Amino acid sequence: MDWIDEKLLKLKDKIKAQSLRKTMSLYIFIAIISVVIFYILTIAFCKGWKGLVYTKYSIDINSYIPIETLVKLEPIDKVILYGAGIIRVYSIVIYSIIAIIITSNLFYKNKIKAPIEILKEEAKYISRNDLSFSCIYNSGDELGEICDAFEKMRLQLIKNNENIWSLMEGQRQLNSAFAHDIRTPLTVMQGYTDLLVKYYPQGKITEEKLLQTLNLIQSQLTRLKQFSEKMKDMQDIDAIKIRQKLYDFKLLKKKIQEIINGINIKSNIQINIFNNLKESKGYLDESVALQVIDNLLSNAISFAESNIDIILEWEDDFLYIYVRDDGTGFSKKELYSALKPYYSSRRGMDGHFGLGLSICKVLCEKHGGKLTLNNSTKGGAIICASFFAIVDKK
Repeated sequence: MDWIDEKLLKLKDKIKAQSLRKTMSLYIFIAIISVVIFYILTIAFCKGWKGLVYTKYSIDINSYIPIETLVKLEPIDKVILYGAGIIRVYSIVIYSIIAIIITSNLFYKNKIKAPIEILKEEAKYISRNDLSFSCIYNSGDELGEICDAFEKMRLQLIKNNENIWSLMEGQRQLNSAFAHDIRTPLTVMQGYTDLLVKYYPQGKITEEKLLQTLNLIQSQLTRLKQFSEKMKDMQDIDAIKIRQKLYDFKLLKKKIQEIINGINIKSNIQINIFNNLKESKGYLDESVALQVIDNLLSNAISFAESNIDIILEWEDDFLYIYVRDDGTGFSKKELYSALKPYYSSRRGMDGHFGLGLSICKVLCEKHGGKLTLNNSTKGGAIICASFFAIVDKK
């Protein structure tokens, strides 16, 4: 029985995999054969009953003379002969109608009903904007292909929706992160502006100091303009181009010190810079390096309690910039997730790592380096940004 069941199952699967046209042709062929067989059996059945009646009256069944003209038939014999004649004439029609009904029902049940119900259900779900229903029908026929097409369409709709939501969320977070990333230059400018407003009317600022302060503010404005233009032109982070040129690292320290001076005016947090660079020149994209430092300082200020250290080091053609704060440090979750785009934390002033760390990570990688997060042994967080900057040996 197991062997028979296995063969029947394979036959059923083979038929299921056939196209609708081939399956319909097979069903019709079987129906015709069945009608012919049943009709032959019916003819034989009718002929048998007719033979019994003819034998009863000792008349040859092959006689061409109607039996009614030869003998007087009993009523029951008349009914038998009449019924056999009617059945013989109309049985082919009856069998054909029955075959059509059975064939169409079987064809619908075995080949059409299941995929149609799946497609109808899928259409209901899609009309409700619900893409959770899987349109799966394992068959090699045309309806199976349609179900496969619907399933691919469903998966594509899910992907499109995810992309749309991702773009919307990305745009929202990008706007938030943009404000986050320009906070440091704005803080610097505000610090210098407050200094001028407070001391210039009192005559405590010399003309030289005034021009120097205005130049520093102008420098920050220029950087803000460059950053906003870069954000405007950037469709995604991959659009940022790294442009390395021969650079004096003393200038980098000076630029960082200018940022620190502006922040120190406005903030109670003490920011220190330690220059441990062994080399004086290398190939660096200054705007990218300063943007990374801006972001790292912005995040450090949010989490620091009173002190931030910036350490510049050089090793094996790499410029390393460490930013260390004396805050609570990174949690295990933050060490794993803080570099992901738009990750947010509840511990900071605004609870936002934002585009800052994620864009720093990408910028460092584009510059041949990387961004790493750690907790300092002295307490607090320490972030290391590295840049590949080949030293000029001349």
